Formats: sequence, structure tokens, C-alpha cells
Amino acid sequence: MVFTITVKKTTRVRAAIVRLASDPATVWVPAIGAEEDKGSEIAEGDFCFAGRSLRMIVRRQPTKAGDQLSFGDLDGWRFHAIITTIDAHLRSGTEVEHHHRLRCGGPEEAIRQLKGDFGLCYAPVQNFFGNWRWWHAAVLAYSVGSWLRVLALPTEFASCRGERLRLALLNVAAKVVRRGRRIVLRLPRAYRHAEAFVAALNKLRGLPTFA
Repeated sequence: MVFTITVKKTTRVRAAIVRLASDPATVWVPAIGAEEDKGSEIAEGDFCFAGRSLRMIVRRQPTKAGDQLSFGDLDGWRFHAIITTIDAHLRSGTEVEHHHRLRCGGPEEAIRQLKGDFGLCYAPVQNFFGNWRWWHAAVLAYSVGSWLRVLALPTEFASCRGERLRLALLNVAAKVVRRGRRIVLRLPRAYRHAEAFVAALNKLRGLPTFA
């Protein structure tokens, strides 16, 4: 059976990634496709899964200022791993990772954000229809965030997680005041994303209105 699977970062997986990343003999090669522009690199090693020795292909992506950091980051890199039964003689690690990302990356990322950033993994009430409304609201919030990135935000936010979007642009400690019969939003002077916030607001105001 041939498969490629994104592996959850369990203790064993993290340890395998750290060993691979810390080994001076590890060869990192540039990723293919959109990840190449981000500076991502690919390396691979062995991983024991269900009693079998499989290829573990790891993509490391450089973190940038403002990214939401995680405990799995190492020396300024963020790591993603997959395991596969595809033989190395048939496809290189970069080809397998690129195909896996095109085939599964989008849906998996959407599910990950819905569960981790928008609360789809919760059923907060006992009544089914109450939870059904909660899940609809979660999907609606995810869709609004996706359209916000597409229609208004600069490229640095094009693929950001919902959590970063919320912390950087939605949960802003601003003040609403009235001046000259106008409502004014005062942003803090130290707010680092003020330029992107104002540009996005102007783009949204410039969108056509449909009755």
C-alpha cells in the first residue's frame, strides 16, 4: 500500500525531527513550489511506524517577526513532517512533499485552523442544535478570515494562521471616539500593524456594495 501521511507532533516525532535537524550530516535542499519562495527546505530520515521503517520527510520553514511561535520551533525554523511508503528510487523527498502539499495541504490546513483557531473542535452545550449553530459560526468566522486575507490584507498575511490574524488585526486595543460628528478609531502609537490595518480598512470600504 502506497501512502503519505502528515504526522502529528508527538514526543517520538519531535525527537526524530530534533535528531534530524541537529545532525551535521543532514542535507537540506530547497522545497518545490510556493514553499521555495518562503525559504523552506526539505530533508529526510527514517521513522518506525507500526513496526515498519518508513521514510520521514521533514520540511523546515524559517519563522519571521510577528509569527505565532510554538514549542516545536528550533533555531528559527518551524518543522512539518510526513511519512511515506513511496520508495526513494521512485520519487525524491522534495517531490513527495510537494505532491503531498498540493493534494492534502490545503484541506489539512483548513481543518487545523478550524479546530485550533476557530473552535470547531468544541461542543459547548448539551443540545445538538446549539452545537450545530456553534459549528456554523466557526465556519463562518473562518470564511470571513479567508476573504479578509484575499481581498484586503498585504502579502505578509496571505497564509497566516487565524490566531495570528486575530492577535495582529482583530483584537486591537484601540479607542473609538467622536469628533466633529464623525466616529474616529484611535490606534496605539506602538501598534506595529497600523499601516496594514488602515490599508485593509480602506480596501474594504472601497469594495462594491450590493443591495
